[in-house]
Amino acid sequence: MTTIDSVAGNGNQGYSGDGGKAINAEMDNPFHVDIDATGRYLYFADCFNYRVRRIDLSQNTIENFAGTGIKGHSGDGGAALEAAIEEIYAIQVDNNGDVYICQRFNPTIRKIDAKTRTITTVAGTGQTGSGKDDIPATESPMIEPNDCVLDGRGGLLIADVQDQKIRRLDLTTGLIHAFAGTGEMEHSGDGEMATTASIFGARAVCVDKRGNTYLCERGGNTIRQIDTNGIITTIAGTGGKGYTGDGKPAITATLNGPKAIRCDNDGNIVVVDTENHSIRLISVNDGLINTIGGGVEGPHGDGKDPLKAGMARPHGVVVGPDNEIYIADSENHRIRIIKQN
Repeated sequence: MTTIDSVAGNGNQGYSGDGGKAINAEMDNPFHVDIDATGRYLYFADCFNYRVRRIDLSQNTIENFAGTGIKGHSGDGGAALEAAIEEIYAIQVDNNGDVYICQRFNPTIRKIDAKTRTITTVAGTGQTGSGKDDIPATESPMIEPNDCVLDGRGGLLIADVQDQKIRRLDLTTGLIHAFAGTGEMEHSGDGEMATTASIFGARAVCVDKRGNTYLCERGGNTIRQIDTNGIITTIAGTGGKGYTGDGKPAITATLNGPKAIRCDNDGNIVVVDTENHSIRLISVNDGLINTIGGGVEGPHGDGKDPLKAGMARPHGVVVGPDNEIYIADSENHRIRIIKQN
C-alpha cells in the first residue's frame, strides 16, 4: 500500500524546532529538498526563513545547516551558519556531501563545503544580467536562477527562468558554458540542438542515469528532453494550461505551472505540477503520465492514499534510495513523503 505522511513541519508558518523532532518544527515555504548519498540526511530550502535546514532521518530531528535568517548575500569564505542567504529556490547535495544552493535574488549559486562548513559563491556575480559564456562563472551574471542539478559528469546545470536558458558550470575549471536555450522566451526548436532552441521559462532541470537531461518549462507548461547528442524534444504537455491527460501519453496532457522535476531510480520523471497541487509521474517505458499524489489544494491526507491527499503549491521533490518521494509542500509548510508500506 502506498501512503503519504509528513516527515517535517507541523503545518504552522514560522521558524522553530531546531534540535528537536522534525515533525514539530515550523518552517516558511520549503521550496526544495535533496537527500545525501548516505540516505541519512534530508536537506531543504526554508525559503522565507533564508536558511538551509537538515533532517536526520535516522533520528527524525531537525537542525539549521546554513543561514542566519537574515535576507541578503554575505559571509563568503566564512561559516555557512553565519552567512546571510537570499531566497533559496533549489538545493543539491553532491556525493561527497558538498551542498549547492540556488539563490533566486542576488542571483548566484553558492556552495557549502562538507568538511569545513564554509560557504562560497561558485557562479554569478550577485548582479542581475544575462552573462557571457565560456568565462569564469563568478564573473558571469544571471537573471533569476531557479534550479540547479549535478549532471554526474563534473558539472552543475543551472536553470535561469528569466534568461530562458540552461547553463553548465564546470566544477573543475570554474567556467560556465551554454547548454540549452537562445534567450528567446518561446517554445521552439524541437528536433534541433538544444543550444539553438528557445525555452519558455526554464524553471527546472534534472538528469537521468543514462545521461539524458530534462527541463521544465514553467511558462510553456511542458517537459522537454535533451538527449545525449544534445537534441531537444518535447515529451510532456501540449503547451496549454490545465490538468488533463492522466493515464494517457504525456505529450497529450496539460500541466499548470510546473516548477520542479527530478528522475527516480528507474529513470521515470517526477513532475511537481505546482498550480495543480499535484505530483505526477511520466513513465519512461510507455510515455504515459499519471498523478501519484495530490490534485486538490489542502493540508489533508496524511496516513492515507496519496491520491486522496491535498497539497498546497508544492515546489520541490527528490527521490530517495528506495524510490520514496520527498516533497516540499510549500504552502502547507511541510516536508512530506510518498512511500510503499
